[in-house]
Amino acid sequence: MSEKYFLSIRQKYLESLSNLDINEDIITDKWPLNFQYIGFILKAFPEAKIIHLRRDARAVCWSIYKNYFSGKGNGWAYNLNDLANFYALYSELMIFWHELFPDQIYDISYEDLTNNQEKETKKLLKYCELEWDESCLNFHTNKRAVKTASASQVRKKMYQGSSDDWKKYEVAYSTAH
Repeated sequence: MSEKYFLSIRQKYLESLSNLDINEDIITDKWPLNFQYIGFILKAFPEAKIIHLRRDARAVCWSIYKNYFSGKGNGWAYNLNDLANFYALYSELMIFWHELFPDQIYDISYEDLTNNQEKETKKLLKYCELEWDESCLNFHTNKRAVKTASASQVRKKMYQGSSDDWKKYEVAYSTAH
């Protein structure tokens, strides 16, 4: 695809942001399906910082399965076999992106982050070329509106243990299949 095409993607995305009346210089787009478009993102926004949060696959799949998504196109999230297949495709695609864009995707471990929030946050900020701010440790006190499935989580301090929630259902599922 031509550079003109990627410039068009960039311009349309920036226009959509301007329609939202966003004044910040740094934007975080945490749409869960962005992993599919990393190539387009990096071609249209070569300065973009891609952050890939790694977490135990069972914890990720359980977290998705137990939530209701209002948007269309998430039907795979409500069937455990479809969900496992989708996760496998995601994993393969992330390997591809890492090979195609070495050193342009920052992997951070969910478990490491919850075990050592300050250390991992400082490493992440360094990758993003951002200054350390103590408020990073107190994200839960921020009063901005949150309109995502994680809205209630961002109002709580970081905690450990949610990666094990799936274990309560392990025996029930494995004996049923």
